Amino acid sequence: MPNPSVSVRPERAKRDPRAPGALVSSVSVSRVAAALFLLTLALLPWAAIPRFPWLHENAQWSDAVFALAVLAWGAGTVVSGRWPRPRLVHAGMALYLGWAALSLVMASPREAAGPAKLLGMAMLVALAVVTSEMTARPGMGVAIGRTVALTSLLAAAAAVVGVLLSFFGTITPLVGTCGDLLPGPLARAQAGFPHPNLLASYCVFASGVVAREDAGLPRALRRITQVALAVTVALTFSRAVFAFVLAAAIRAAATPGARRIVRVLAVTAVLAIGALTVLNVTLDPAQPWTLRLRDGPSPRLTSVVTSFDTLLSHPLFGTGPGSSPGRRGALAVDAHLTPLNVAATLGLPALAGLVLAPLALWRARARPTDRVTWGMLAGLGLDGLGQDVEDFRHVWVALGLADARRRDAE
Repeated sequence: MPNPSVSVRPERAKRDPRAPGALVSSVSVSRVAAALFLLTLALLPWAAIPRFPWLHENAQWSDAVFALAVLAWGAGTVVSGRWPRPRLVHAGMALYLGWAALSLVMASPREAAGPAKLLGMAMLVALAVVTSEMTARPGMGVAIGRTVALTSLLAAAAAVVGVLLSFFGTITPLVGTCGDLLPGPLARAQAGFPHPNLLASYCVFASGVVAREDAGLPRALRRITQVALAVTVALTFSRAVFAFVLAAAIRAAATPGARRIVRVLAVTAVLAIGALTVLNVTLDPAQPWTLRLRDGPSPRLTSVVTSFDTLLSHPLFGTGPGSSPGRRGALAVDAHLTPLNVAATLGLPALAGLVLAPLALWRARARPTDRVTWGMLAGLGLDGLGQDVEDFRHVWVALGLADARRRDAE
């Protein structure tokens, strides 16, 4: 009489992901994916140095590394059979990305850069999902914290060196001009980024990551990194300075009185960014007493108004991925206001999906609320009122970090 165990066990070993061979394979692939993900984070502040030579002008080396990380993560997920459980935040991201694809199909005329833009958006959504899955692994919080701290210190050093060299008359790619829509005379730190505003926004993100409890950084390294990031964001002379201060205030607000102060600070910061958008202000940060108002409308206000007109003309599908909805004379410009820019280029449903993602994360957050992570997201949200942050890679990493701290995270 045949023994059932002899005939069943080999077949089960082939399909059971918990079998020894499958377990070794899963662990190996998982380690490769983790290493590539950490390298992606290390390369985030080096978007323009060294310049990525293929695909798209805004592509960078971290994108190529992250593509390999996604492949390794996907292979490990297939081997282990542990797929992310669909949740409301994924529905928001799917609506955002899916409607962007529909917007590309419906766009007329269609921008030549539209398909590349859509591919980049898919990468950003994947970045949030993979960050959430990676952060939940044992020991990854420490690895992420140290990686971001070390690459941020290098970026801060590059920013300081660039500004010092410009002070002595040597202009390098480490600095950009003062002004966004209208360049000015002052050199601002941008380190490895193509624009100072990107560096400033990254400082808000990096400061939050370094301050996280699971980063496990030595106190001295944490303090040095925070001071370096504060100096760097100041050298950018960007509106993101308000966001940096707000994020720091939120994570320090441990008492009801402190939280009341933070609410006042948040309202003040929103009003300040709104005023800088409406008013045509000229300011040399090296000589703040030279503040004056120019005649005529603010360039940023013009970009907002013309982008809103575009939204009224194309409320459902927008003008398509890769387009710029605003106008400044004959020049097409972005809205410099994230919600408006998304709605005008992709349509209101895409904006609804983008808004749903952080709202879902807030609804599912662990209690007590992680002030560090949500202070970072609040700062990035404030920064989004003065520029278009939906394409910033570190913003989607921040969403992934928040997702890893959800209430039902394993």
